Amino acid sequence: MKRLVVLVAISLVFSAAGVVVAHHAAAGIVDEDIYDMIDALVADTPHGEMTLDDLGGNMTEITIEQVTLVSVERMIEEDLLTYASMLDGIVTVQISFDGPRDVQMTILQEE
Repeated sequence: MKRLVVLVAISLVFSAAGVVVAHHAAAGIVDEDIYDMIDALVADTPHGEMTLDDLGGNMTEITIEQVTLVSVERMIEEDLLTYASMLDGIVTVQISFDGPRDVQMTILQEE
């Protein structure tokens, strides 16, 4: 029984350590690097364009335009939302559809 308690305690410690490491997976990555990762995803998309605007007041807007629904699905599968979630502050993502061949994604970051 004593051995079981020790094993459970060790398991809990390693589980907690894993959560801490996973929570800080973006540690050491600056927003500029994340913008570059998002830009690389868009660059692989035919006709896709990304604009990065500093709106002032610690707000940044990333707009991805001229992409198809299939392209957006592919970028999401290749971790676009993961990259967006790694940005500092409050991040919102809005996807607007003007048909399957005209999709716009806006990522707003408030630090």
